[in-house]
Amino acid sequence: MRVLVVDDHQLFLDGIRHILEKLDKEIQITEANSVEKAIQALEHPQELDLALIDLCMPGMDGIALLQSLRERKLRLPVVVVSGEDNAAKIRSALELGALGFIPKSYGSQQMLDALNGVLEGDIYLPDHIEQQINRLSTRRPPLEAEANLALKTSGITRRQYDVLQLMAQGYSNKQIASTLFLTEHTVKSHVSALFVILGASNSTSCVQNAVTRDILAKSV
Repeated sequence: MRVLVVDDHQLFLDGIRHILEKLDKEIQITEANSVEKAIQALEHPQELDLALIDLCMPGMDGIALLQSLRERKLRLPVVVVSGEDNAAKIRSALELGALGFIPKSYGSQQMLDALNGVLEGDIYLPDHIEQQINRLSTRRPPLEAEANLALKTSGITRRQYDVLQLMAQGYSNKQIASTLFLTEHTVKSHVSALFVILGASNSTSCVQNAVTRDILAKSV
């Protein structure tokens, strides 16, 4: 696994390296202590599997980096690892494609569990941060949909729900990948999981079963 870590504190860079080495013994880590250096490292995004970024840095911040990734249509999984606790800013990062937020205050095992969850296709948010975001007006359907009991008990992750909604709109795997800034391989994995959970053999029956079980609204 190849990971880009973007943070302006060397002590954190040293610490996260030790944690990531527990995630994968053969991990390759590229460090960048500024957004500008991170953008340089992203000249060859196909050489990276994951990026961990801080939100608060001198000059260009983490939000600017996420905006740059979106503008360049780079589908690189990004997780925010930050001491930032502003719910509105964290929500902005999620809306720009971040797959989760991990507080810097987490211990090594908590951080490993959170990263493993993201790598398995979920969006990671601490409960208290998710509650704060839910109190804000938000355009993120997965967070709003958490109020749906059928969805909560279905076993469908928030990222799988993203995929399911776009399937319901007739998007192809390629279009879903482009919209959600994922690889087609990742989308296919989510679709396969949805087929199993919803007892479907194709996209049409998958969506129909989701509607029948009240996971998707009939108007979708």
